[in-house]
Amino acid sequence: GTEPPNAKPRVFGAAALTYSNFFGCDRLSGLAKPDGTPDGDSDAGPGKNKGFYVNNCRVGPELENRDDGVNLQALVLGSRGPISAKTNYFMTAQFGSNAATYKPLNTDRESLGTLTDASLTFNHIPGARLKAGLFKKPGPEELLQPLKNRDYIFLTDFTRRDQIERFVTGNAKGTKGIPGQGTPVTEAYDADVGRDWGIQIFDSFRTADWQHTYAVMGGNGNGIREDDNNNEKDLNLYWSSEKNLPGGKGPGKHGVKLYVYHQEGVRNFIKTDGSDSEDFERIRYGVGIKALGNFFGGHKQRLGLHFMFADGMVLQSAVTSCTDCPYGGQIQIAAEEGNKARGTTIDYGFYLNKKWQFDARLSRNNLLYETAENTVWSPSDERIITELAIGTNYHINPKSRVTLNYVFRESEAPNPVEHPNPNI
Repeated sequence: GTEPPNAKPRVFGAAALTYSNFFGCDRLSGLAKPDGTPDGDSDAGPGKNKGFYVNNCRVGPELENRDDGVNLQALVLGSRGPISAKTNYFMTAQFGSNAATYKPLNTDRESLGTLTDASLTFNHIPGARLKAGLFKKPGPEELLQPLKNRDYIFLTDFTRRDQIERFVTGNAKGTKGIPGQGTPVTEAYDADVGRDWGIQIFDSFRTADWQHTYAVMGGNGNGIREDDNNNEKDLNLYWSSEKNLPGGKGPGKHGVKLYVYHQEGVRNFIKTDGSDSEDFERIRYGVGIKALGNFFGGHKQRLGLHFMFADGMVLQSAVTSCTDCPYGGQIQIAAEEGNKARGTTIDYGFYLNKKWQFDARLSRNNLLYETAENTVWSPSDERIITELAIGTNYHINPKSRVTLNYVFRESEAPNPVEHPNPNI
């Protein structure tokens, strides 16, 4: 949104083709159908439902019964440039296979292509640029980075689960709906993919060797297709201060950056009679530090530490984490305030030369480490999800690269279920 005065309108594009193989993902076994009859392959045995994969072991977004395959992760076409000396535009459309073009948490393609950015920026007031339309919300580094500058193929679990929002009309716990929170559903009708429709005031300024950036955005709190979840509006805040270091340019400028952000809004579910149910607060915030420069012997290196927090509207999982299993894959969201998750990410990158870079990222999501009182959620719903991603990027040229990642994933349910009848 800050085109230089001599810029000209231009067309651009980006594409990402990925191959994924989820090693160690055995098909489910040992889960009984609701009627107790066998399911899946012929030798499954009574009460078994072999033959299904959990969603985390399937190539998305189609979630077919396959643990490896090729996916067009992104195919973006866009245009940007000035309209006048102090007004410019930015537009992109997504045609790839991802949450923008598929119904989230299900297997149906929503559209061949959809707008993912459509904004105007007005640079008339010194120190307070104004942006309006559909654009990225102030938030975590992972979602602000364009495809070109992402060091890893997949986002961290916290960002995928707790930051990117899926919009649903009804909620489930187990195989039953939660009273007052609508009829359970197996798909979301929209996703925000890190964006929202709204108005933002932002700018950056320097003090000595420091570059400071701020953003204040009022958004609809809806998905990219502008379906209106309610009449409430979201507030998104961002601040960063970066110590400039010699070297680099643009997104690759060397420096040490401190940043903090806060997002808050209200969501609701639709009751079975079509009326609105109780509203639920959705709060996300985080703080981080990121360094990029020539450290420890002269090689270019990257180091980052990020703490993320979620309160209310926390996506726990689909029932059985399997969309086509006998239990139906109904979506479970810990909606009430007081249901919390926190994420931690440690990131390191080593740039051997202009062609080769090596990366390692340790991330952890403490999902529902704290649950609200007097709700259907309990300590037994806590999950600890840890991922270690190691990889390399080979830069063919400044605009093309090949990325290889290997991710070790571990999920733990640390608290046993406490049943009211100790004999069961």
